[in-house]
Amino acid sequence: MIDEELRQWLANPDNRVPIRSADDGVGQAGTVIWSTLARLIWGIPTGDRFSSHAASGRARRQLVAEAAASGQTVVMAANRYWSIPRPCPDAALITCKDGTTRPWRTHITQAELTIELRMLRAACYVFVTATSLMRDSEVQEIQRDAVTTYYGAPAIRSHKIKHGPARPESFWWIIEPVAEAIAVAEKLSWHPTHLFASLKPPRGKKNRGDRGIIAAEDIDYFIKHVNASADAYGLETIPDAHVRSHMFRRTMSVITGREPGSEVALGLQLKHAARRALANCTTQGYAQVGTKWATEFDQQLEYAGALRLVDLLRARRTGDKVAVGPGADRLHAGLDQVISAMNEDPLLRAQITDEQAEAALLATQFTNLHLGTVNHCMFDARQAECQNELPPDQHGSTPLIGACQPDRCRNSVIPRQHAPIWIAEEDDLTARAQDPTLSPPGRKAVLIRLNDVQRITRTLRQEGATP
Repeated sequence: MIDEELRQWLANPDNRVPIRSADDGVGQAGTVIWSTLARLIWGIPTGDRFSSHAASGRARRQLVAEAAASGQTVVMAANRYWSIPRPCPDAALITCKDGTTRPWRTHITQAELTIELRMLRAACYVFVTATSLMRDSEVQEIQRDAVTTYYGAPAIRSHKIKHGPARPESFWWIIEPVAEAIAVAEKLSWHPTHLFASLKPPRGKKNRGDRGIIAAEDIDYFIKHVNASADAYGLETIPDAHVRSHMFRRTMSVITGREPGSEVALGLQLKHAARRALANCTTQGYAQVGTKWATEFDQQLEYAGALRLVDLLRARRTGDKVAVGPGADRLHAGLDQVISAMNEDPLLRAQITDEQAEAALLATQFTNLHLGTVNHCMFDARQAECQNELPPDQHGSTPLIGACQPDRCRNSVIPRQHAPIWIAEEDDLTARAQDPTLSPPGRKAVLIRLNDVQRITRTLRQEGATP
């Protein structure tokens, strides 16, 4: 069996016998490097099978000598197994920039293969992270046989790490190419359970190795090597920018948020409200962003808010007052301008039932819209009550939620769907004001707040927005 494998290997003219380029203390220049040859043929790191002390070894040496005499050799500067080029007969065809096709590679060394394996692992990580909307910790927790179905759709099974000390099992819906990337990563991994681990398996019984990769380093490595070989392989260069895994999640949430009917799926994927995923620039996790990304995120905030104004726009077409509050007139005027623009443009009029077209116009009209649970804010710093809580030199470009006064601020509007919240607060304040145990100062504070709330509820009742 060993001899037959040797004959088959030597019969392939693409296989080359490694020989020394100079004396190295073990052998003279031009002699065969037996340990490297044994590794090439059988994967063993020593040349025992070519031992001159055994008849079988001497016979194998004779076969190798005949091949070397015919010129089937490769000169090595040292015993560098990693630098020997190997043929790639089944390499994929690539399209060059001039339109021609050629094999991706004709030969590859072990050192080059190590680079490509890391590139492949990084590509799998980037693709899965970007298209599944999973966090880095969740992707790195993916284990073997993780592809499954969830409510009848393809999904990845992993563990939720953030805000989940118990590390509960969870599911993320995926598309077919993600399942293929998972399958590739599964083949690459030596780890008995996890897909993303170091490329080299651990050595020794005590050193079992750790699962997981340093995602930031792999992403930088991937970008660097793609750009270095872009011309050779007909690739587009990747712009030089700071790229991290959490940005994939944000970017994909923005993209999916633009698709009709995606709000429900997006909310399920991200495990929190779509608006927060699309537009939250205030939480710690989304605060540290670049200027370009912040600008894009603000645009998505406007768009996400506009989607929630579509119903108000359609109700406004009938002439209804869709909201009350100090800023209601501004809201109605803005909605009327959008309706007028759609009525005057034949193309827009043809798309009058298209929610995406309506949302795009609303996003343009209400560029500083901020949605809330008790009111909406059409932020204008000059009219914002919340800014009065700050020194003049500290006035900002976004509302201060904690200082919001929705019943007084001229930026505030209260849609009819918020009426139950206001009515419930009015009832609660009325009951508290009648509590005999309440101190006089406490009762006075409750009555002041009740008067503010009734300013809104009275208007809501007049407009027929409450029972």
